[in-house]
Amino acid sequence: MTSHPNGQLFTPPELPSYLKNVYDLKPVVDVPSDDEVVGILAVIRVANQAVDVQDMGDPILLARLSEHLFNVQMAKYRSKYLGIFPEDAIFKPPALPAHLSVYLTPVTGAPSEDEIIQVQSAIRSYQKYGSSPSMFDPRLDMELSQHLFDIQMARYTQRARQSHTSSSMSYELPTSNPARKVQRSADVAEELHAATNNAGSGSIVVDSNQLVHVLQDAGICNAIEQSNRLAEQANQLAKRSNQLIERSNQIAERSNQLVEQSGQPGGQSNKLFKKFNELFERFNEHLEESNNLAEESTKPTERLGDALENINRVLVKIQHAIIRNHRGNTKNALDCLVNERGEVPCISDAVGGWDLKSLSEERDNGTTKRIPILINDEEHNLRFPDHMLGDFLCFYGIGEELCKRGTDNQLKTGMAGAARERLRTYWASCLG
Repeated sequence: MTSHPNGQLFTPPELPSYLKNVYDLKPVVDVPSDDEVVGILAVIRVANQAVDVQDMGDPILLARLSEHLFNVQMAKYRSKYLGIFPEDAIFKPPALPAHLSVYLTPVTGAPSEDEIIQVQSAIRSYQKYGSSPSMFDPRLDMELSQHLFDIQMARYTQRARQSHTSSSMSYELPTSNPARKVQRSADVAEELHAATNNAGSGSIVVDSNQLVHVLQDAGICNAIEQSNRLAEQANQLAKRSNQLIERSNQIAERSNQLVEQSGQPGGQSNKLFKKFNELFERFNEHLEESNNLAEESTKPTERLGDALENINRVLVKIQHAIIRNHRGNTKNALDCLVNERGEVPCISDAVGGWDLKSLSEERDNGTTKRIPILINDEEHNLRFPDHMLGDFLCFYGIGEELCKRGTDNQLKTGMAGAARERLRTYWASCLG
Protein backbone atom coordinates (compact mmCIF):
# COMPACT_ATOMS: atom_id res chain seq x y z
CA MET A 1 0.00 0.00 0.00
CA THR A 2 1.48 3.29 -1.04
CA SER A 3 0.89 6.80 0.20
CA HIS A 4 -0.59 9.20 -2.31
CA PRO A 5 -0.60 12.68 -0.75
CA ASN A 6 -2.33 15.24 -2.91
CA GLY A 7 -1.66 18.44 -0.99
CA GLN A 8 -5.31 18.81 0.03
CA LEU A 9 -6.39 20.74 3.10
CA PHE A 10 -9.53 19.59 4.94
CA THR A 11 -10.91 22.37 7.14
CA PRO A 12 -13.42 21.44 9.86
CA PRO A 13 -16.44 23.61 10.68
CA GLU A 14 -16.21 26.09 13.55
CA LEU A 15 -17.14 24.40 16.84
CA PRO A 16 -18.98 25.83 19.85
CA SER A 17 -17.11 25.75 23.14
CA TYR A 18 -18.80 22.61 24.49
CA LEU A 19 -17.61 20.62 21.45
CA LYS A 20 -14.13 22.15 21.52
CA ASN A 21 -13.82 20.74 25.03
CA VAL A 22 -14.39 17.28 23.55
CA TYR A 23 -11.73 17.73 20.85
CA ASP A 24 -10.50 20.94 19.27
CA LEU A 25 -10.56 20.08 15.57
CA LYS A 26 -7.75 21.51 13.45
CA PRO A 27 -7.35 21.58 9.64
CA VAL A 28 -6.12 18.26 8.25
CA VAL A 29 -3.39 18.27 5.60
CA ASP A 30 -3.17 15.34 3.15
CA VAL A 31 -3.71 12.03 4.98
CA PRO A 32 -5.17 12.41 8.50
CA SER A 33 -3.66 10.64 11.50
CA ASP A 34 -5.65 8.10 13.50
CA ASP A 35 -5.88 10.55 16.42
CA GLU A 36 -7.41 13.21 14.16
CA VAL A 37 -10.13 10.83 12.93
CA VAL A 38 -10.78 9.62 16.50
CA GLY A 39 -11.27 13.25 17.52
CA ILE A 40 -13.74 13.92 14.69
CA LEU A 41 -15.79 10.84 15.63
CA ALA A 42 -15.81 11.88 19.30
CA VAL A 43 -17.11 15.35 18.40
CA ILE A 44 -19.81 13.86 16.14
CA ARG A 45 -21.01 11.53 18.92
CA VAL A 46 -21.51 14.45 21.32
CA ALA A 47 -23.04 16.68 18.62
CA ASN A 48 -25.45 13.88 17.71
CA GLN A 49 -26.57 13.56 21.34
CA ALA A 50 -27.14 17.33 21.63
CA VAL A 51 -28.77 17.94 18.24
CA ASP A 52 -32.33 18.12 19.60
CA VAL A 53 -31.46 20.05 22.77
CA GLN A 54 -33.02 23.51 22.54
CA ASP A 55 -30.55 26.42 22.17
CA MET A 56 -27.70 23.92 22.01
CA GLY A 57 -28.19 21.46 19.15
CA ASP A 58 -27.28 22.44 15.60
CA PRO A 59 -28.34 20.11 12.73
CA ILE A 60 -26.37 22.19 10.21
CA LEU A 61 -23.18 21.75 12.23
CA LEU A 62 -23.84 18.02 12.49
CA ALA A 63 -24.20 17.75 8.71
CA ARG A 64 -20.96 19.68 8.18
CA LEU A 65 -19.12 17.46 10.67
CA SER A 66 -20.34 14.37 8.81
CA GLU A 67 -19.10 15.87 5.53
CA HIS A 68 -15.71 16.61 7.14
CA LEU A 69 -15.52 12.99 8.35
CA PHE A 70 -16.28 11.76 4.84
CA ASN A 71 -13.46 13.89 3.39
CA VAL A 72 -10.79 12.65 5.79
CA GLN A 73 -11.90 9.02 5.48
CA MET A 74 -11.70 9.36 1.70
CA ALA A 75 -8.15 10.69 2.08
CA LYS A 76 -7.24 7.67 4.21
CA TYR A 77 -8.78 5.31 1.67
CA ARG A 78 -6.88 6.87 -1.22
CA SER A 79 -3.58 6.75 0.63
CA LYS A 80 -3.94 3.00 1.13
CA TYR A 81 -5.70 1.66 -1.95
CA LEU A 82 -5.48 4.13 -4.84
CA GLY A 83 -2.52 2.36 -6.48
CA ILE A 84 -3.98 -1.14 -6.11
CA PHE A 85 -6.34 -2.92 -8.49
CA PRO A 86 -9.70 -3.30 -6.68
CA GLU A 87 -9.80 -7.06 -7.15
CA ASP A 88 -6.36 -7.41 -5.50
CA ALA A 89 -7.11 -5.30 -2.42
CA ILE A 90 -7.45 -7.07 0.92
CA PHE A 91 -9.42 -5.22 3.61
CA LYS A 92 -8.50 -6.50 7.08
CA PRO A 93 -10.90 -5.66 9.92
CA PRO A 94 -9.60 -4.66 13.35
CA ALA A 95 -9.51 -7.26 16.11
CA LEU A 96 -12.72 -7.16 18.16
CA PRO A 97 -12.92 -7.50 21.96
CA ALA A 98 -14.22 -10.66 23.56
CA HIS A 99 -17.49 -9.09 24.74
CA LEU A 100 -18.64 -8.73 21.11
CA SER A 101 -20.27 -11.81 19.61
CA VAL A 102 -19.65 -10.64 16.03
CA TYR A 103 -16.67 -12.11 14.15
CA LEU A 104 -15.25 -10.26 11.15
CA THR A 105 -13.06 -11.80 8.44
CA PRO A 106 -10.80 -10.11 5.85
CA VAL A 107 -12.53 -9.00 2.64
CA THR A 108 -10.81 -9.54 -0.71
CA GLY A 109 -11.87 -7.28 -3.57
CA ALA A 110 -15.47 -6.05 -3.55
CA PRO A 111 -17.46 -7.22 -0.50
CA SER A 112 -20.78 -9.01 -0.59
CA GLU A 113 -23.90 -7.52 0.96
CA ASP A 114 -23.65 -9.98 3.84
CA GLU A 115 -20.09 -8.84 4.59
CA ILE A 116 -21.16 -5.18 4.67
CA ILE A 117 -24.15 -5.97 6.90
CA GLN A 118 -21.86 -7.91 9.24
CA VAL A 119 -19.56 -4.89 9.66
CA GLN A 120 -22.54 -2.59 10.24
CA SER A 121 -23.83 -4.99 12.89
CA ALA A 122 -20.43 -4.99 14.60
CA ILE A 123 -20.39 -1.17 14.69
CA ARG A 124 -23.89 -0.96 16.16
CA SER A 125 -23.09 -3.58 18.79
CA TYR A 126 -19.84 -1.91 19.79
CA GLN A 127 -21.29 1.60 20.02
CA LYS A 128 -23.77 0.38 22.64
CA TYR A 129 -20.79 0.36 25.03
CA GLY A 130 -19.98 4.02 24.28
CA SER A 131 -21.00 5.13 27.78
CA SER A 132 -18.68 2.60 29.44
CA PRO A 133 -15.02 3.72 29.09
CA SER A 134 -13.72 0.36 30.26
CA MET A 135 -15.49 -1.46 27.41
CA PHE A 136 -15.30 1.15 24.64
CA ASP A 137 -12.10 2.11 22.82
CA PRO A 138 -12.51 5.20 20.57
CA ARG A 139 -9.60 4.04 18.42
CA LEU A 140 -11.29 0.70 17.71
CA ASP A 141 -14.51 2.57 16.88
CA MET A 142 -12.51 4.67 14.40
CA GLU A 143 -10.94 1.57 12.83
CA LEU A 144 -14.35 -0.09 12.42
CA SER A 145 -15.78 3.07 10.85
CA GLN A 146 -12.84 3.31 8.41
CA HIS A 147 -13.11 -0.42 7.59
CA LEU A 148 -16.79 0.02 6.67
CA PHE A 149 -15.88 3.04 4.54
CA ASP A 150 -13.12 1.10 2.74
CA ILE A 151 -15.20 -1.94 1.81
CA GLN A 152 -18.13 0.20 0.67
CA MET A 153 -15.76 2.13 -1.57
CA ALA A 154 -14.44 -1.15 -2.97
CA ARG A 155 -17.96 -2.37 -3.70
CA TYR A 156 -18.98 0.82 -5.41
CA THR A 157 -15.74 1.13 -7.36
CA GLN A 158 -16.47 -2.29 -8.84
CA ARG A 159 -20.02 -1.22 -9.79
CA ALA A 160 -18.72 2.01 -11.30
CA ARG A 161 -16.18 0.13 -13.45
CA GLN A 162 -18.84 -2.31 -14.66
CA SER A 163 -21.19 0.55 -15.50
CA HIS A 164 -18.40 2.45 -17.29
CA THR A 165 -17.47 -0.63 -19.34
CA SER A 166 -21.09 -1.20 -20.34
CA SER A 167 -21.62 2.42 -21.36
CA SER A 168 -18.33 2.49 -23.32
CA MET A 169 -19.40 -0.50 -25.45
CA SER A 170 -22.59 1.25 -26.54
CA TYR A 171 -21.21 4.80 -26.69
CA GLU A 172 -22.00 6.93 -29.76
CA LEU A 173 -21.53 10.67 -29.40
CA PRO A 174 -24.40 11.90 -31.62
CA THR A 175 -26.98 9.85 -29.69
CA SER A 176 -25.43 10.04 -26.21
CA ASN A 177 -27.50 11.37 -23.33
CA PRO A 178 -25.37 12.50 -20.38
CA ALA A 179 -28.44 13.75 -18.54
CA ARG A 180 -29.83 10.21 -18.39
CA LYS A 181 -26.55 8.85 -17.00
CA VAL A 182 -26.36 11.53 -14.34
CA GLN A 183 -29.97 10.94 -13.37
CA ARG A 184 -29.00 7.36 -12.53
CA SER A 185 -26.81 8.65 -9.73
CA ALA A 186 -29.81 10.47 -8.30
CA ASP A 187 -31.72 7.16 -8.29
CA VAL A 188 -28.82 5.54 -6.44
CA ALA A 189 -29.02 8.26 -3.79
CA GLU A 190 -32.68 7.35 -3.23
CA GLU A 191 -31.85 3.61 -3.16
CA LEU A 192 -29.18 4.34 -0.59
CA HIS A 193 -31.72 5.97 1.70
CA ALA A 194 -33.87 2.84 1.63
CA ALA A 195 -30.87 0.55 2.12
CA THR A 196 -29.56 2.40 5.19
CA ASN A 197 -33.02 2.43 6.76
CA ASN A 198 -33.26 -1.34 6.35
CA ALA A 199 -29.77 -1.90 7.69
CA GLY A 200 -30.48 0.19 10.79
CA SER A 201 -27.25 1.98 11.59
CA GLY A 202 -26.39 2.93 15.13
CA SER A 203 -25.56 6.61 14.67
CA ILE A 204 -25.17 9.48 12.27
CA VAL A 205 -21.53 8.46 11.78
CA VAL A 206 -22.38 5.13 10.22
CA ASP A 207 -25.14 6.66 8.06
CA SER A 208 -22.71 9.18 6.63
CA ASN A 209 -20.18 6.48 5.78
CA GLN A 210 -22.82 4.60 3.83
CA LEU A 211 -23.33 7.66 1.65
CA VAL A 212 -19.89 7.14 0.12
CA HIS A 213 -21.66 5.02 -2.51
CA VAL A 214 -23.38 8.02 -4.00
CA LEU A 215 -20.32 10.19 -4.38
CA GLN A 216 -18.57 7.54 -6.49
CA ASP A 217 -21.58 6.65 -8.63
CA ALA A 218 -20.78 5.68 -12.20
CA GLY A 219 -23.35 8.12 -13.53
CA ILE A 220 -21.41 11.13 -12.22
CA CYS A 221 -18.08 9.72 -13.42
CA ASN A 222 -19.45 9.01 -16.88
CA ALA A 223 -21.10 12.43 -17.14
CA ILE A 224 -17.88 14.24 -16.23
CA GLU A 225 -15.84 12.14 -18.68
CA GLN A 226 -18.38 12.70 -21.42
CA SER A 227 -18.45 16.43 -20.67
CA ASN A 228 -14.70 16.51 -21.27
CA ARG A 229 -15.12 14.61 -24.54
CA LEU A 230 -17.85 17.01 -25.69
CA ALA A 231 -15.67 20.02 -24.90
CA GLU A 232 -12.75 18.46 -26.79
CA GLN A 233 -14.96 17.75 -29.81
CA ALA A 234 -16.20 21.35 -29.75
CA ASN A 235 -12.59 22.53 -29.92
CA GLN A 236 -11.85 20.18 -32.83
CA LEU A 237 -14.91 21.39 -34.74
CA ALA A 238 -13.92 25.02 -34.16
CA LYS A 239 -10.39 24.26 -35.42
CA ARG A 240 -11.78 22.55 -38.52
CA SER A 241 -14.09 25.51 -39.12
CA ASN A 242 -11.13 27.91 -38.99
CA GLN A 243 -9.24 25.78 -41.51
CA LEU A 244 -12.20 25.89 -43.90
CA ILE A 245 -12.50 29.65 -43.54
CA GLU A 246 -8.79 30.01 -44.29
CA ARG A 247 -9.19 27.76 -47.34
CA SER A 248 -12.18 29.82 -48.48
CA ASN A 249 -10.10 32.98 -48.25
CA GLN A 250 -7.44 31.37 -50.45
CA ILE A 251 -10.10 30.48 -53.03
CA ALA A 252 -11.45 34.04 -52.95
CA GLU A 253 -7.94 35.42 -53.47
CA ARG A 254 -7.42 33.08 -56.41
CA SER A 255 -10.76 34.23 -57.83
CA ASN A 256 -9.63 37.84 -57.73
CA GLN A 257 -6.46 36.91 -59.62
CA LEU A 258 -8.57 35.22 -62.29
CA VAL A 259 -10.78 38.29 -62.61
CA GLU A 260 -7.70 40.42 -63.20
CA GLN A 261 -6.48 38.01 -65.86
CA SER A 262 -9.91 37.82 -67.51
CA GLY A 263 -9.16 40.98 -69.53
CA GLN A 264 -6.77 38.99 -71.79
CA PRO A 265 -7.99 38.59 -75.39
CA GLY A 266 -9.36 35.56 -77.16
CA GLY A 267 -10.68 32.20 -75.93
CA GLN A 268 -8.44 32.28 -72.87
CA SER A 269 -10.82 34.80 -71.30
CA ASN A 270 -13.77 32.38 -71.54
CA LYS A 271 -11.69 29.61 -69.96
CA LEU A 272 -10.72 31.90 -67.11
CA PHE A 273 -14.34 32.88 -66.47
CA LYS A 274 -15.32 29.21 -66.46
CA LYS A 275 -12.53 28.45 -64.00
CA PHE A 276 -13.64 31.39 -61.90
CA ASN A 277 -17.21 30.04 -61.71
CA GLU A 278 -15.93 26.62 -60.62
CA LEU A 279 -13.79 28.16 -57.91
CA PHE A 280 -16.65 30.35 -56.76
CA GLU A 281 -18.93 27.29 -56.45
CA ARG A 282 -16.25 25.52 -54.41
CA PHE A 283 -15.96 28.62 -52.25
CA ASN A 284 -19.71 28.51 -51.53
CA GLU A 285 -19.51 24.79 -50.69
CA HIS A 286 -16.66 25.41 -48.24
CA LEU A 287 -18.52 28.32 -46.70
CA GLU A 288 -21.66 26.22 -46.25
CA GLU A 289 -19.64 23.40 -44.67
CA SER A 290 -17.98 25.92 -42.36
CA ASN A 291 -21.37 27.21 -41.25
CA ASN A 292 -22.59 23.66 -40.62
CA LEU A 293 -19.52 22.88 -38.53
CA ALA A 294 -19.93 26.10 -36.56
CA GLU A 295 -23.53 25.13 -35.83
CA GLU A 296 -22.50 21.60 -34.82
CA SER A 297 -19.78 22.94 -32.52
CA THR A 298 -22.39 24.60 -30.31
CA LYS A 299 -24.30 21.36 -29.71
CA PRO A 300 -21.61 19.64 -27.56
CA THR A 301 -21.39 22.82 -25.46
CA GLU A 302 -25.15 22.75 -24.93
CA ARG A 303 -24.98 19.07 -23.94
CA LEU A 304 -22.09 19.90 -21.61
CA GLY A 305 -24.26 22.52 -19.89
CA ASP A 306 -27.10 20.00 -19.52
CA ALA A 307 -24.72 17.44 -18.00
CA LEU A 308 -23.31 19.92 -15.47
CA GLU A 309 -26.81 21.09 -14.55
CA ASN A 310 -27.87 17.51 -13.84
CA ILE A 311 -24.70 16.87 -11.83
CA ASN A 312 -25.64 19.86 -9.67
CA ARG A 313 -29.12 18.40 -9.10
CA VAL A 314 -27.58 15.07 -8.09
CA LEU A 315 -25.27 16.76 -5.57
CA VAL A 316 -28.30 18.53 -4.05
CA LYS A 317 -30.08 15.17 -3.71
CA ILE A 318 -26.97 13.69 -2.10
CA GLN A 319 -26.93 16.50 0.48
CA HIS A 320 -30.62 15.91 1.17
CA ALA A 321 -29.94 12.18 1.60
CA ILE A 322 -27.22 12.95 4.17
CA ILE A 323 -29.67 15.04 6.20
CA ARG A 324 -32.50 12.51 5.74
CA ASN A 325 -30.42 9.60 7.04
CA HIS A 326 -30.15 11.17 10.51
CA ARG A 327 -32.88 9.31 12.40
CA GLY A 328 -33.40 12.01 15.03
CA ASN A 329 -34.60 14.67 12.59
CA THR A 330 -37.15 17.27 13.68
CA LYS A 331 -38.65 20.16 11.72
CA ASN A 332 -35.42 22.09 12.47
CA ALA A 333 -33.64 19.85 9.95
CA LEU A 334 -35.41 21.81 7.19
CA ASP A 335 -32.85 24.58 7.73
CA CYS A 336 -30.09 22.16 6.64
CA LEU A 337 -31.53 21.54 3.16
CA VAL A 338 -29.67 23.38 0.39
CA ASN A 339 -31.20 24.63 -2.84
CA GLU A 340 -29.64 24.20 -6.30
CA ARG A 341 -27.34 27.16 -5.62
CA GLY A 342 -25.92 25.41 -2.55
CA GLU A 343 -27.59 27.87 -0.12
CA VAL A 344 -29.42 27.21 3.13
CA PRO A 345 -32.24 29.66 3.99
CA CYS A 346 -30.36 31.62 6.67
CA ILE A 347 -27.70 32.85 4.19
CA SER A 348 -29.96 33.52 1.20
CA ASP A 349 -31.08 37.00 0.16
CA ALA A 350 -34.05 35.39 -1.59
CA VAL A 351 -35.75 34.82 1.81
CA GLY A 352 -34.22 37.80 3.59
CA GLY A 353 -31.85 35.63 5.62
CA TRP A 354 -34.72 34.00 7.54
CA ASP A 355 -34.29 30.43 8.75
CA LEU A 356 -37.40 28.31 9.15
CA LYS A 357 -36.88 27.71 12.88
CA SER A 358 -36.83 31.45 13.64
CA LEU A 359 -39.70 32.11 11.23
CA SER A 360 -41.85 29.48 12.95
CA GLU A 361 -41.07 30.85 16.41
CA GLU A 362 -41.57 34.54 15.44
CA ARG A 363 -44.71 35.69 17.25
CA ASP A 364 -44.88 39.11 15.62
CA ASN A 365 -45.76 37.77 12.17
CA GLY A 366 -49.33 37.32 13.35
CA THR A 367 -49.93 33.94 11.70
CA THR A 368 -51.49 30.87 13.23
CA LYS A 369 -51.44 28.90 9.99
CA ARG A 370 -49.26 25.82 10.03
CA ILE A 371 -47.77 23.50 7.44
CA PRO A 372 -47.84 19.83 8.54
CA ILE A 373 -44.71 17.88 7.58
CA LEU A 374 -44.21 14.12 7.89
CA ILE A 375 -40.64 13.32 9.02
CA ASN A 376 -39.70 9.69 9.80
CA ASP A 377 -43.42 8.81 10.01
CA GLU A 378 -43.99 11.55 12.61
CA GLU A 379 -46.00 14.70 11.91
CA HIS A 380 -44.44 18.08 12.70
CA ASN A 381 -46.21 21.44 12.34
CA LEU A 382 -44.43 24.56 11.08
CA ARG A 383 -45.95 28.02 11.62
CA PHE A 384 -45.54 29.88 8.33
CA PRO A 385 -46.83 33.36 7.34
CA ASP A 386 -48.46 33.89 3.96
CA HIS A 387 -46.21 36.79 2.96
CA MET A 388 -43.13 34.50 2.94
CA LEU A 389 -44.64 31.72 0.80
CA GLY A 390 -43.55 33.20 -2.54
CA ASP A 391 -40.00 33.86 -1.31
CA PHE A 392 -39.48 30.25 -0.22
CA LEU A 393 -41.02 28.86 -3.42
CA CYS A 394 -38.48 30.94 -5.35
CA PHE A 395 -35.65 29.87 -3.01
CA TYR A 396 -36.31 26.17 -3.71
CA GLY A 397 -37.25 26.78 -7.36
CA ILE A 398 -40.49 24.78 -7.08
CA GLY A 399 -43.41 27.13 -7.80
CA GLU A 400 -42.76 29.89 -10.30
CA GLU A 401 -46.19 29.40 -11.88
CA LEU A 402 -47.85 30.28 -8.54
CA CYS A 403 -46.24 33.75 -8.47
CA LYS A 404 -47.05 36.90 -10.42
CA ARG A 405 -44.71 37.80 -13.25
CA GLY A 406 -42.46 40.81 -12.78
CA THR A 407 -43.01 40.99 -9.01
CA ASP A 408 -40.82 40.25 -6.01
CA ASN A 409 -42.05 36.65 -5.64
CA GLN A 410 -45.60 37.81 -4.85
CA LEU A 411 -48.18 35.02 -5.00
CA LYS A 412 -51.10 35.15 -7.39
CA THR A 413 -54.46 35.81 -5.77
CA GLY A 414 -55.88 32.70 -4.10
CA MET A 415 -52.66 30.67 -4.44
CA ALA A 416 -51.63 30.61 -0.74
CA GLY A 417 -53.15 27.17 -0.16
CA ALA A 418 -51.48 25.71 -3.23
CA ALA A 419 -48.16 27.27 -2.18
CA ARG A 420 -48.38 25.69 1.29
CA GLU A 421 -49.13 22.30 -0.24
CA ARG A 422 -46.21 22.69 -2.67
CA LEU A 423 -43.80 23.40 0.22
CA ARG A 424 -45.24 20.56 2.31
CA THR A 425 -44.79 18.06 -0.53
CA TYR A 426 -41.24 19.24 -1.25
CA TRP A 427 -40.10 19.08 2.38
CA ALA A 428 -41.70 15.67 2.86
CA SER A 429 -39.84 14.34 -0.20
CA CYS A 430 -36.55 15.62 1.25
CA LEU A 431 -36.96 14.38 4.83
CA GLY A 432 -39.83 11.88 4.76
